[in-house]
Amino acid sequence: MLEKRVKSGLAVTPRHLKLCDDNLRRAGVGSRNDFVEQAIEFYCSHLISRELSAMGGKSQVPMERFETLSRALGTGQYKLSVEVAIMTRILARMAQVPDSEVRSIQADCAREVKRLGRAPTFLQSARRERDGLTADDSARFFADDNAEDDDLT
Repeated sequence: MLEKRVKSGLAVTPRHLKLCDDNLRRAGVGSRNDFVEQAIEFYCSHLISRELSAMGGKSQVPMERFETLSRALGTGQYKLSVEVAIMTRILARMAQVPDSEVRSIQADCAREVKRLGRAPTFLQSARRERDGLTADDSARFFADDNAEDDDLT
Protein backbone atom coordinates (compact mmCIF):
# COMPACT_ATOMS: atom_id res chain seq x y z
CA MET A 1 0.00 0.00 0.00
CA LEU A 2 2.90 2.38 0.68
CA GLU A 3 4.36 3.99 -2.39
CA LYS A 4 8.06 3.78 -3.18
CA ARG A 5 9.80 7.14 -2.98
CA VAL A 6 11.81 8.54 -5.86
CA LYS A 7 14.81 10.81 -5.23
CA SER A 8 14.03 13.95 -7.16
CA GLY A 9 16.82 16.35 -6.24
CA LEU A 10 14.34 18.95 -5.03
CA ALA A 11 16.09 22.19 -4.03
CA VAL A 12 14.62 24.63 -1.50
CA THR A 13 15.86 27.84 0.04
CA PRO A 14 17.27 27.82 3.58
CA ARG A 15 14.20 29.78 4.70
CA HIS A 16 11.83 27.10 3.35
CA LEU A 17 13.95 24.35 4.90
CA LYS A 18 13.72 26.11 8.27
CA LEU A 19 9.94 26.47 7.88
CA CYS A 20 9.78 22.75 7.21
CA ASP A 21 11.94 21.84 10.21
CA ASP A 22 10.09 24.23 12.52
CA ASN A 23 6.75 22.69 11.61
CA LEU A 24 7.49 18.95 11.55
CA ARG A 25 5.91 18.35 14.95
CA ARG A 26 2.96 20.62 14.21
CA ALA A 27 2.26 18.60 11.04
CA GLY A 28 2.57 15.36 12.99
CA VAL A 29 5.39 13.98 10.86
CA GLY A 30 8.86 12.77 11.67
CA SER A 31 10.78 13.69 8.55
CA ARG A 32 11.17 16.38 5.93
CA ASN A 33 10.05 13.92 3.25
CA ASP A 34 6.77 13.25 5.06
CA PHE A 35 6.27 16.98 5.60
CA VAL A 36 6.82 17.81 1.92
CA GLU A 37 4.50 14.98 0.82
CA GLN A 38 1.73 16.26 3.10
CA ALA A 39 2.32 19.84 1.99
CA ILE A 40 2.04 18.84 -1.67
CA GLU A 41 -1.17 16.88 -1.05
CA PHE A 42 -2.64 19.75 0.95
CA TYR A 43 -1.79 22.36 -1.66
CA CYS A 44 -3.12 20.21 -4.52
CA SER A 45 -6.36 19.73 -2.59
CA HIS A 46 -6.53 23.50 -2.10
CA LEU A 47 -6.05 24.09 -5.84
CA ILE A 48 -8.77 21.56 -6.72
CA SER A 49 -11.13 23.14 -4.19
CA ARG A 50 -10.45 26.61 -5.60
CA GLU A 51 -11.00 25.36 -9.13
CA LEU A 52 -14.28 23.66 -8.19
CA SER A 53 -15.48 26.84 -6.46
CA ALA A 54 -14.66 28.89 -9.54
CA MET A 55 -16.65 26.49 -11.74
CA GLY A 56 -19.71 27.05 -9.57
CA GLY A 57 -21.60 24.23 -11.25
CA LYS A 58 -21.32 25.87 -14.70
CA SER A 59 -19.73 22.81 -16.28
CA GLN A 60 -18.94 19.23 -15.53
CA VAL A 61 -16.04 18.62 -13.19
CA PRO A 62 -13.34 16.34 -14.62
CA MET A 63 -13.42 12.95 -12.87
CA GLU A 64 -9.61 12.77 -12.66
CA ARG A 65 -9.68 15.76 -10.27
CA PHE A 66 -11.92 13.85 -7.86
CA GLU A 67 -9.71 10.78 -8.17
CA THR A 68 -6.62 12.84 -7.34
CA LEU A 69 -8.32 14.36 -4.33
CA SER A 70 -9.58 10.95 -3.18
CA ARG A 71 -6.10 9.46 -3.42
CA ALA A 72 -4.58 12.35 -1.47
CA LEU A 73 -7.19 12.13 1.27
CA GLY A 74 -7.01 8.34 1.29
CA THR A 75 -3.25 8.38 1.79
CA GLY A 76 -3.54 10.68 4.79
CA GLN A 77 -6.37 8.65 6.28
CA TYR A 78 -4.39 5.43 5.79
CA LYS A 79 -1.35 6.90 7.55
CA LEU A 80 -3.47 8.12 10.47
CA SER A 81 -5.21 4.75 10.72
CA VAL A 82 -1.85 2.97 10.96
CA GLU A 83 -0.72 5.33 13.72
CA VAL A 84 -3.95 4.83 15.66
CA ALA A 85 -3.64 1.05 15.23
CA ILE A 86 -0.08 1.16 16.60
CA MET A 87 -1.15 3.13 19.67
CA THR A 88 -4.15 0.86 20.21
CA ARG A 89 -1.97 -2.25 20.06
CA ILE A 90 0.59 -0.79 22.49
CA LEU A 91 -2.09 0.29 24.95
CA ALA A 92 -3.90 -3.05 24.71
CA ARG A 93 -0.69 -4.95 25.47
CA MET A 94 0.13 -2.70 28.41
CA ALA A 95 -3.33 -2.38 29.97
CA GLN A 96 -4.81 -5.87 29.59
CA VAL A 97 -8.25 -4.45 30.41
CA PRO A 98 -11.21 -6.90 30.56
CA ASP A 99 -13.55 -6.90 27.53
CA SER A 100 -16.46 -5.58 29.58
CA GLU A 101 -14.43 -2.55 30.67
CA VAL A 102 -13.29 -1.87 27.09
CA ARG A 103 -16.93 -1.94 25.91
CA SER A 104 -17.91 0.42 28.72
CA ILE A 105 -15.10 2.85 27.84
CA GLN A 106 -16.02 2.67 24.14
CA ALA A 107 -19.68 3.50 24.85
CA ASP A 108 -18.67 6.33 27.19
CA CYS A 109 -16.28 7.77 24.60
CA ALA A 110 -18.96 7.61 21.88
CA ARG A 111 -21.35 9.57 24.11
CA GLU A 112 -18.66 12.12 24.93
CA VAL A 113 -17.75 12.71 21.27
CA LYS A 114 -21.44 13.14 20.38
CA ARG A 115 -21.98 15.62 23.20
CA LEU A 116 -18.82 17.64 22.48
CA GLY A 117 -19.25 17.50 18.70
CA ARG A 118 -15.58 16.51 18.39
CA ALA A 119 -13.00 14.27 19.98
CA PRO A 120 -11.63 15.56 23.27
CA THR A 121 -7.97 16.47 23.37
CA PHE A 122 -5.53 14.35 25.34
CA LEU A 123 -5.38 16.99 28.07
CA GLN A 124 -9.18 17.09 28.34
CA SER A 125 -9.30 13.30 28.59
CA ALA A 126 -6.56 13.28 31.22
CA ARG A 127 -8.46 15.86 33.29
CA ARG A 128 -11.69 13.89 32.88
CA GLU A 129 -10.08 10.63 34.05
CA ARG A 130 -8.26 12.37 36.91
CA ASP A 131 -11.47 14.00 38.14
CA GLY A 132 -13.60 10.86 37.61
CA LEU A 133 -16.13 12.57 35.32
CA THR A 134 -18.78 10.77 33.24
CA ALA A 135 -19.55 11.64 29.62
CA ASP A 136 -22.46 13.79 30.82
CA ASP A 137 -20.25 15.62 33.33
CA SER A 138 -17.46 16.13 30.80
CA ALA A 139 -19.79 17.84 28.33
CA ARG A 140 -20.53 20.49 30.97
CA PHE A 141 -16.94 20.47 32.25
CA PHE A 142 -15.54 21.17 28.76
CA ALA A 143 -18.32 23.55 27.63
CA ASP A 144 -16.19 26.61 28.36
CA ASP A 145 -12.89 24.84 27.66
CA ASN A 146 -11.07 26.14 24.61
CA ALA A 147 -9.59 23.24 22.63
CA GLU A 148 -6.86 25.54 21.33
CA ASP A 149 -5.57 25.91 24.89
CA ASP A 150 -4.68 22.23 24.81
CA ASP A 151 -2.72 22.49 21.56
CA LEU A 152 0.89 22.07 22.55
CA THR A 153 2.28 22.84 19.09
